Amino acid sequence: MAPSAPGSISDIVQRLQLWIQRQSSGLAKVEYSSEFSRQAVLGKLQPTLKQQGMPLYEIALPRYQAPGAITDFLNQELDKYPSGLVSITGFTTAFDTKVPLADALRQLNMNRERLAHRPLQQIWWMLPIFSQNSLLGMPDLTSWFLPRLRLTEALTPQQPQGELMNPEGTASNFDDARQRAYSLIERFQQAYAAGANTQELLETYLLPALEALAEVNAYQELKAVTSEFAGLLTALQDSDSPELLNALNQLALLYYRQGRYSEATPLLKRTLTQRQQSLGPDHPHTATSLNNLAALYESMGRYGEAEPLYARSLVIREAQLGPDHPDTATSLNNLAALYESMGRYGEAEPLYARSLEIREAQLGPDHPSTATSLNNLAGLYKSMGRYGEAEPLYARALEIREAQLGPEHPDTATSLNNLAGLYKSMGRYGEAEPLYARSLEICAAQLGPDHPRTAASLNNLALLCDSMNRYEEAESHYLQSLEIQQKVLPSGHPSIKQVIKNFGTFLQRMIKIDQTKQLSRHPITQAFLKTLESNSELPIPNSELPSPDS
Repeated sequence: MAPSAPGSISDIVQRLQLWIQRQSSGLAKVEYSSEFSRQAVLGKLQPTLKQQGMPLYEIALPRYQAPGAITDFLNQELDKYPSGLVSITGFTTAFDTKVPLADALRQLNMNRERLAHRPLQQIWWMLPIFSQNSLLGMPDLTSWFLPRLRLTEALTPQQPQGELMNPEGTASNFDDARQRAYSLIERFQQAYAAGANTQELLETYLLPALEALAEVNAYQELKAVTSEFAGLLTALQDSDSPELLNALNQLALLYYRQGRYSEATPLLKRTLTQRQQSLGPDHPHTATSLNNLAALYESMGRYGEAEPLYARSLVIREAQLGPDHPDTATSLNNLAALYESMGRYGEAEPLYARSLEIREAQLGPDHPSTATSLNNLAGLYKSMGRYGEAEPLYARALEIREAQLGPEHPDTATSLNNLAGLYKSMGRYGEAEPLYARSLEICAAQLGPDHPRTAASLNNLALLCDSMNRYEEAESHYLQSLEIQQKVLPSGHPSIKQVIKNFGTFLQRMIKIDQTKQLSRHPITQAFLKTLESNSELPIPNSELPSPDS
């Protein structure tokens, strides 16, 4: 076997393969900075594990728990497996921030014998910050890690840059995104002290750091960092420098992702105007700006203004890139989604179908983007009541994502959610519930219990429980969803408004059927009831919160 560069994916795979072949139990520590690289290592280990007849188990630690709770959780999970390889992640965010990390690490150190002395091989994946702290906080346990490796090769997801992929989306590992963000901010401070110019500070460090947090909807941290550098960002908004055009566009996209539409609108308009003047009205980058402004208008419900922008973006891409280019497929998808939102299903269907055809031909039948198109066409069929046609498309999208991305990937959770929503619409509640539950479990484990996607899953499960007349569970899920949304999203965010409307509709029905005695005395519930008792009906019916690509 040829030697690989130290710290590369191949190097780490080779070293872990030797460890697996030589040892029947023990602990390995791998320090890593890229979640995508970590997943690549596990994928390349699969043939060795299969050859050895070893099953692979993955444990994601819960977030922000008491040290004793984490230790108990880890022991309970490890007790489930009599043999095999166990991959453990989530250490950086596992412990309650109110507890000094040194105290938390001592809990692990004191439980080292029970954790380590098992007929298992365990890989403990740690981000650099946690790994450094662990050297002092749990020295005895650290000495038992053999091998101790450092994965330095960084992979990033392949996706278009600088475009609002409405209504498609991506999801990243929370720890990975946060680590990237704070590493960039640290380098920003160093560059600032060294006298770097504004363009370098913004484009190389600050805006990519903000984008990393926005990728995973880390709104609390995003708000804190934005506030810290408010002066620099305000100066950017007031600048007409052509050199800062890309930075201005990036800032607009960040505001869009946060639901700060009034702040994003003038920035996207300026970006479009400047690109038209400097690049020309038919340049592909101009098409991207048209798409971005259209997506913003669509999110604001300004469909009449969005339509001509999406249409013009599509014309440019077809002419400049070709009718079968993946970016053309994206424009077709986005215009179709707008038509679907407007109820113009007959116009949306051929666009979705053509987008799917391009992606299958250009990217392959099993590509994640193909799964996205399958999902979107299925969503249209669901909206049209063509459930029999929607089901196999949703099922195929789920199959692709499980195979290509993994059974615990957030996009897999999206497919589970969407198929569950179809079953709910068909009255097949018994089939919908386990899919909703699994989607919620994945979101909570992979994105965190306080993530907006987790809140959306709770909302959708609440709707199902309501339909099944399980009122106490429905109320509990609604309250949890609302609590998360209000904690992490900006005030007035559309998702908060939707959960409030859904919960209000649910409570109004409870008043109508005289079942309010089944509800809790929760202050929010009681406040809603008091308000609703003076009103006859709510103007908007309850509805599911959409997944990123539905």
